[in-house]
Amino acid sequence: MKKGVLGKGSKGSVVRRRLAFTRTLLVLLVAVLATTSVYVSTLIVQRNEALQQTSRYNISFTIGQAAVEIARLQTVIAAYVVQPGPDAADTVKLWHDIVAGRISVLESSEVGEFIQNDPRRGEVISSFRATLQASEALLPQIAEPGVAMRLMAMWGRLNVPLTRLTSSAHGEGGNQVTSDLQQLSRLHWSFSYLLIGMIVASFGLIIVLGWNNQLLSRANDEVQQLLRDLRSTSGELEAAHVRLGQAMLEAQDQNSVLRRRDLELNTQNTRFDAALTNMSQALCMADGQGQVIVCNSRFLSLFEVDGSATEAGTPTDKLYDVVEKSRAYGFAALRRVREAQLAWIAGHSAGTVVVEDDDGRALAVSHRPMEGGGWVATYEDVTAQRSAEARIRFLALHDALTSLPNRTLFRERLEGALARRDGNGIPALLCLDLDNFKIVNDTMGHPIGDALLKAVGERLSSCVRGADVVARLGGDEFAVLHDAASLEDALALARRITEVVGQPYHIDGRRVITGVSIGIALADRPGLTADLLHQNADLALYRAKAAGRGTWRVFAAEMEAEVQARLAIELDLREAMGRGELELFYQPQIDLLSGRLVGCEALMRWRHPERGLVPPSRFIPIAEDLGLITAMGQWALHRACADAAQWEDGVKVAVNLSPVQFTTGDVVLVVSEALRHSGLAPYRLELEITESVLLQDNPATLRTLQDLRALGVRIALDDFGTGYSSLSYLRHYPFDKIKIDRSFVSEIETRPDCAAIVDSIAILARTLGMTTTAEGVETEEQLRLVTLAGCTEGQGYYFGRPLPLNEMTLLHHPGNNAVGGA
Repeated sequence: MKKGVLGKGSKGSVVRRRLAFTRTLLVLLVAVLATTSVYVSTLIVQRNEALQQTSRYNISFTIGQAAVEIARLQTVIAAYVVQPGPDAADTVKLWHDIVAGRISVLESSEVGEFIQNDPRRGEVISSFRATLQASEALLPQIAEPGVAMRLMAMWGRLNVPLTRLTSSAHGEGGNQVTSDLQQLSRLHWSFSYLLIGMIVASFGLIIVLGWNNQLLSRANDEVQQLLRDLRSTSGELEAAHVRLGQAMLEAQDQNSVLRRRDLELNTQNTRFDAALTNMSQALCMADGQGQVIVCNSRFLSLFEVDGSATEAGTPTDKLYDVVEKSRAYGFAALRRVREAQLAWIAGHSAGTVVVEDDDGRALAVSHRPMEGGGWVATYEDVTAQRSAEARIRFLALHDALTSLPNRTLFRERLEGALARRDGNGIPALLCLDLDNFKIVNDTMGHPIGDALLKAVGERLSSCVRGADVVARLGGDEFAVLHDAASLEDALALARRITEVVGQPYHIDGRRVITGVSIGIALADRPGLTADLLHQNADLALYRAKAAGRGTWRVFAAEMEAEVQARLAIELDLREAMGRGELELFYQPQIDLLSGRLVGCEALMRWRHPERGLVPPSRFIPIAEDLGLITAMGQWALHRACADAAQWEDGVKVAVNLSPVQFTTGDVVLVVSEALRHSGLAPYRLELEITESVLLQDNPATLRTLQDLRALGVRIALDDFGTGYSSLSYLRHYPFDKIKIDRSFVSEIETRPDCAAIVDSIAILARTLGMTTTAEGVETEEQLRLVTLAGCTEGQGYYFGRPLPLNEMTLLHHPGNNAVGGA
């Protein structure tokens, strides 16, 4: 009994010591977890701050660096144009290589993923790559005339898209970093809450363990008593347990072996069935005796046969007969498949064949021998694949939108025409550019623009002969390779194209009007390459567009010098506003009945430090082409309003708005800001627009004019009677004044038709409640006739030439008579 009591006390002591040790261990664990929680929280906060400071600029910096490098490339090309030489050319090539290396960076890692997330970003990189490829082709020829200009123009078109892409990357990067920071913060607090919960739970566990310790101590005494009772039978149970354990182990081993074998067999069968069922190709397997082993479901659907014909053991000859009778493909095509397979079976060889039936359907067969004389074959309908390959070959050489030859194919045809040139004809290259296409795209949307390009392509194709080639080179640029009998033949084609393409288009219920400018270059002398001929046609196209568009010009040697002069003006014009070289002249507008000054038209002038006073006709079209006219027009509007605010009440100021300003800027916002900053009363501001703004009959243009009228300003239709004049403009649009073009006023004394036109316009305006201004009044007789016709205002050299504000004596003495007052 003493021994039992001692044993019982000893075991209870052991249990208590173990519980005490467990409790101590849990306390230490809780302390470690608490310390770890504080440490990890500190790391998360530090990581949060570091991430916030350093993770914002990777993508936007990379893209922005590409834009900077392209800008630098344009600068060195411009430097080469100004001062060509080997060193300048090496500098151009160096920066060209730097820019070329940038595209791989833009397509890699996170920058590439960012660009691929948006098709429009992908279009920018595609444009980048296309420009790079075109630039690489032109770079070896940089010393040739005009090539450097083309390089600078090509790279210049990437400035705005890359700038927008940089802004988009910066914005999206910032948003993504902010989102990551928020998630990291939430993770920090979640982790902290978890640790706090673990700490609380651990302390609870300690309390429970202490309570259980007391229970276990009491139970231990009872267990010891039971152990003494059970000890007598433990020997027998132990022996029986050993025997039972051995039997169970043997049974478990046998069951495990059976289960593994069954699982492997089921897995193999499942995989084989799945492979056969989900194969995209039809499959047939036969043994060495020429009997079918298996055919998959795709075989049945491809050859339109019943499952009974493909059962295991069916002779393959019978299967071939069933397949040929199904006529899923042409009989002759299926017979060629059968003959090919029989030859492979006889030779125990492998082979592949593609057969095509009379309907154009293609079937590919792949035959492989197996051990024992058997074989397996796959069958696949490759009709769509062959069509896709043909389509890919077509798209590689044709424009996807118009299906016309693209730049690559057109160059091949052009080089071929130059190579096989004989004395029977002269290869003529016509480069075409649509007029006002950007306005159509911006105001009516790209779907209308795409439909217009397709329609233009169809009309161009209808104008040429079968041997001629019509191509779309990109954007709204087209080209025609014409086998001309003479220069007159090429001019006749240009005249026909201008007439046909210039006819109105009706697209989706909307009337669209565009014209075409054409540059013509003839391969009429030896030594002309495709590049040189294309360059000559481009120079002629420049001349055609400068002549007013909607016309054509033939290349002449002096055109290159004119293009160089235009380039010089473009370079200076980009800096003119920053250097303060632009200024406003004012020409008086006189009330014809009272002879008093009623307003002045603000006319922009460019005072160049070397060229002197550059006329608007020289630099305004260039500013529109370069996209500078929006900023220049905004400056002119603010300057004119500020000047007019100092004039006598009742004297208005008229400011011309370019059509480009209606598509590239918020005209209403600009006008309202100019009025607010200057304090000019809205009724004293008169905005003059030309009919080209109204050509597309765009609802957005009507809304803009209505919003301007709502501000209280006056709207004048300038140069009425020329171009595409339409009386419907006067009915649809809110005009206060019609300005009669000077071409009618200048001949009103000598041509009855001009006098009749002026009379008609004056009567029409008076009926519609509009005022009329006769432009270009230069003689007393002209003044008498326009007054007699009923015009209400006059403007021209008779009243005063355009002068700077400080030389406008009429404004200094507003009560004076207008004649001779400025």
